[in-house]
Amino acid sequence: MNVLWLASWYPNKVNPFEGDFIQRHAKSVSNYVNLVVVHVTQFGPSKNTSLATVELKEAENLKEYTIYFPFKKTGIFLLDKITYNVQYYWTFTRFIRKYFKEHGLPDIVHVHVPMKAGVIGKWIKQKWKIPYITTEHSSSYYDYIPDNYFVRSRYYRKAVSGILKKSAQVTTVSRVLAEQLKDIFALFDIQVIHNVVDTTIFFRQEVNPPVFRFFHASTMNHPKNVEGILNVFARLLNQRDNWECVMAGWETAELKKKAFSLGLENHIKWVGVLTYNEVATSMQASHALIMFSRYENFPCVVIEALCCGLPVIATNVGGIPEAVNHSNGLLVQSENEDGLLQAMTNMINNYDSFNRVKIADQASKKYSYEVIGKQFYDLYQKTLTQTTPTWF
Repeated sequence: MNVLWLASWYPNKVNPFEGDFIQRHAKSVSNYVNLVVVHVTQFGPSKNTSLATVELKEAENLKEYTIYFPFKKTGIFLLDKITYNVQYYWTFTRFIRKYFKEHGLPDIVHVHVPMKAGVIGKWIKQKWKIPYITTEHSSSYYDYIPDNYFVRSRYYRKAVSGILKKSAQVTTVSRVLAEQLKDIFALFDIQVIHNVVDTTIFFRQEVNPPVFRFFHASTMNHPKNVEGILNVFARLLNQRDNWECVMAGWETAELKKKAFSLGLENHIKWVGVLTYNEVATSMQASHALIMFSRYENFPCVVIEALCCGLPVIATNVGGIPEAVNHSNGLLVQSENEDGLLQAMTNMINNYDSFNRVKIADQASKKYSYEVIGKQFYDLYQKTLTQTTPTWF
């Protein structure tokens, strides 16, 4: 089976972490099909639109094309917006035409994140009669999230709606998002296929730090509420000092200053941005993951920790309760610092009640490349069986 992915988000030289969870999905799917991924993004100022460059990475059954198109702003907002979109779609369609001419048509198209790549998915369906599936990864369909779907332009909302409704199948990475999309767009059948974990990297190791070690990894921006975590650690320090927390991610000077002002300099270890392998190593050398997010969809870091056998403390938001329960962690309400303190204390005091071997085993059976890749493969087969080719 030949499958074409159109990715609105994907790791690239401008942002190597953008949509890395989509790339891991791609690697899992490539175990079952011949997969080509295309991602178009802007890089570098220029008035010459012919200078788009194509970057190709190849692995077994997986080709990843990243096309960089140049763009120079005029400073006039509306003109820049129109020009940008024209260049984006021109670059994308030009590449697709050339690729189809040289390599033939795919059996099915899979869009990841409706805007903007979904517009290309609709165009391919209209021109070549190839069905497309859409996976939505964004958590922006709630009115309490900044820059959410409801405050976007009418054009944006109409485009997203059209892309989803013309899809042969819509999938999401969490049940809670699936229900939200059903309500907003009157969709009847949305399949949930969770995020995926490379279990050759994230697996349980017998490592015992000298004190109880929490681990946190995130972008450390407002949604992650690292400030709240620090507040609660300061309260925990008043009760006991036999613990530490490794903080991985984009820490700021303000966060480090806050930790120092709370007297946490000997208990918080800031390690900066880690590679995928380094995150796994840090998890394997920790006792528990801690997250205090204000909102989430289905965070990869949670299921990666579970695959390492770490029990998780996290907020009861988004799709987190679909992964975390009483057998593998503790859930608290968003912004509830009292609840977080109680969860931290309970985790330390009752740590032996968590079976790390069982946690890792159950998580790897749910989120491995083999399991998630097979779910997508089955969906492709089902979609192709149900879709009658109109060119016959």
